[in-house]
This record gives sequence, structure tokens and C-alpha cells, in this order.
Amino acid sequence: MRILVISTNREMSPQPVAPVGAAWIAEALSQAGFNTRLLDLSFEKDPPRRVLNELAEFNPEGIALSIRNADNGDFLAPRSFLPDVREITGIIKEHSSARIIIGGPGVSIMPSEILDYLGLDWACMGEGEEAVVSFFNAGRPEDAAGFPGIVSRKSSPSGAERRQWIRPDTVKPRLHGWVDVKRYLKFEPVLPVQGKRGCANNCLYCTYNRIEGRFWRPRDPSVVAEEISELISRTGARTFEFVDSIFNQPEGYMEALLEEIIRRDLKAKFHVSSMSPKGLTKKQVSIMVRAGITAAGITPEAAADETLNSLRKGFTESEVYRAAELLKDSSIKMLWCFLMGGPKEDAVTVKKTLGFINAIPPKDKAFLTTGIRIYPHTGMHELALREGIIPPSETLLMPSFYFTDRLSPEEMRNLIKGGLKDSRKVIFLSDTNFPSLGAMRWIGTKLRIPSPFWSYANYMNLMLSGRRVMNREWRR
Repeated sequence: MRILVISTNREMSPQPVAPVGAAWIAEALSQAGFNTRLLDLSFEKDPPRRVLNELAEFNPEGIALSIRNADNGDFLAPRSFLPDVREITGIIKEHSSARIIIGGPGVSIMPSEILDYLGLDWACMGEGEEAVVSFFNAGRPEDAAGFPGIVSRKSSPSGAERRQWIRPDTVKPRLHGWVDVKRYLKFEPVLPVQGKRGCANNCLYCTYNRIEGRFWRPRDPSVVAEEISELISRTGARTFEFVDSIFNQPEGYMEALLEEIIRRDLKAKFHVSSMSPKGLTKKQVSIMVRAGITAAGITPEAAADETLNSLRKGFTESEVYRAAELLKDSSIKMLWCFLMGGPKEDAVTVKKTLGFINAIPPKDKAFLTTGIRIYPHTGMHELALREGIIPPSETLLMPSFYFTDRLSPEEMRNLIKGGLKDSRKVIFLSDTNFPSLGAMRWIGTKLRIPSPFWSYANYMNLMLSGRRVMNREWRR
């Protein structure tokens, strides 16, 4: 059976992301004996035409579409990606009789709603290495309806949560075997690696529980290290980013993985996409440095107890400052990430967070997202319903946001603009959309400037100057 896996993600902001999930599915299908191709639309100038050509040339009997995100999550400049996906699925339905299933993080958050929007019948919620293989192995799609992760538009209840998950080492992604890795390395010379799946935290706004489950599922450190070693030899990449939900949880796993990397003497540098201030120790920072971690994102989301409590972060303002103290003298460049405008956010809490940002050392930067995307079946969704921000009939398919009722967006902008001592070290989500930044990343790679490129926020903000979002009016 011929199976075409299509990665639909085309978002270039803040940088193009190699489709690890789609590669994982393609590898699982190939190992199961299917004749599999992966079509990555990320760099395609005319995606509909490319899909048409692939349908004509390969004539697939089954199609699996990966949808990474439903939208850009930007309160100040919201944009849905689903209309583009619907154009692709419309072409497929018109020109092919193949069995179709959709999946990916965007689908896992609201599978029934996206199936309705696209006019399709079957989705995979959560990981698909076993579910998608079972779907295409079934004599009829209906025969796979009871398999963990398979969602039917006709019979699955909206909001149902997946309860059974697989061991994440079942299949290795072999990214280099399915994706033109060198095209991604031209924009930022970093490849993604996942050490574990799942998240045992319960943050108010987060969707990881639905995408990967409510408990940690670590991969064998030796398998992860071997994957990195293979990517080094096959692609020439020398920098890798751990894309786990929270890298330094659960306790002990990060240390075991980094000790394995040190033991193997892997000649590479590492970044971390997300770590938590909670429970961070001097010993952990030390092993991160020894293993070659040079940059990391850290997600306190606020530096004020009232806001942290309302976001259900599970740590305090003092723990955020303690983590900053542990990290300030290390060689690791930190990107401190904050969500501005959450529940109970007011002028006092904003000033506290800005005070923290003003105190971070010059090697560090801050990333600010204003307004919080409301996703279905999250605590934020429940709160928005209670407060009357959205009606019960709202599907949340198109971007909807929570913004505190204690401030207007424009008041927030004025507080931020007036409260930052050096706004050049702050990156706003909305400012990452300028095409000129993509060109800057490409030039930086050509010149072999060390990544991550967010560490050069001072230059980026000088280039944007008056076009920065903090210099424009903010509205709901």
C-alpha cells in the first residue's frame, strides 16, 4: 500500500522547524511494510501544485496529513493556518480516493473541531507511530475506530482525552532519511531532538497534556545519544535542540541523558527549548555546562506570585529569582519567556515582571507574548467560560485570547514601554514575523555566527526600530 505523509507546516516565524513528528510517522509506516513518501511543504512556493503533482506521480492509496499548529498564537496579529490546510485537503479529496487521516499537535488539541472544519472523518490524537499504522492496516477505517488515539468525526465524543500511550522508543525518527535537513540548517544550524514525551504539570493554559499525555515518558538516554551521533555523521549538524516539554523534569532524567552525552564525548553543542525554574540546582546547571549546553529557553511566564498562582505554574516568585541567581554566572545564554496579560495580571504584577527582566544579565534575553491563546479543554478554557469571555458555543477553532480585565492592551503596552530599562534585549512574539529576520538568520548561518540567533536580539531590534510592536497601538 502506498502512503503519502504530508507535513503541512509552512510557518517561518521565528524559524522554520523540521517536521520530526511527520518523519516519525513515515518511519513507522515504512517499518510496517508500507511504500511510504514524505512530502514537506515548508519551503514550497506553490503547495497546491506540488500536492497535485505528488498525487499524480505517486498515486497514494493512503494519506496522512500532519498539522503542527492551528494558528500563530499571536494576540496582537492573529493568523489561522487552517484555511491553507483546507485548500490542500480540498485538492486531495477532488483528485484522489485515498484513505485520509490527519494528526499532529494542532489536531491533537481539538481533533473533532478540525475534522468538521476540513470535512474529513478520521484523526489521530497524540502520537501516531502505532495508531496510524493500525489505521492503514485495517480493512476499513471503521475497523481501527477503537484503537488508542484514533478519533472519528461521526462517533468520537468531542473533548475525549486519550488515555493510553506508547513507549516513545518504539520507532526512531530518522529525520535525515525523510527530510531535506540541509535546507533547515541554512536558516539556523540546529536540529531538534526529543528526549521524552508527556508533561506531569497542570499549567492553566497548556495543551501538552492532550498532545503527549499527563505523565513523563522518558526515552532511553543511550537511544537518544545514538540518534544524535547518527545525525552528526549523516547531516554534518553540530548543534541540537532538546524540544521536550520541560527539559529538567522529571528529576534525574536530564542528568542521566547529559551524562550519557558526556560519556560518549559527542562533539556537539546543545540548546534547550524549554526548562522550568522549579527545583533547579547548582549541580544541574553544572552538568548542563559540561555536556555542551550553550543556550536554553526558560518559562517562568511571570515573576509575580499572584500571576504565577493564577497560571498554576507550581512555583513561586522567589524560585524564579533563585533560578536566575544559579544561571547568571554560567556560560549558558538564557531566553526568559513570559506571558503578559493572564488572569489577575495588573499594573503591580506587570511591574514586578519587568523588574525581573531589567535585572537579567547582558548575556540573557526575554521573550514576551501578550495575551494567552484559549485552547479547548484547558483550565484557561474553563476560566474564559466562567468569566464570559467566550460563549459556550465557541469552538475555539479560530484564535481566541484571554487578556486580563484589570488592564487594557494599550495600558499594558505603556507599562512595558515605560518600564523596560533596555527594550533591545526583549523580543516580542509579533516582532518575529518580519521577513527581514529570515534573511538575517540566513546570513548569520552563512557567516557561521554561533546560534541561537535570539541571542542577537539587540541587533534585530535596532534593525526593526520604529516598526516594533511596542511602538504601535495595542487593541483587543
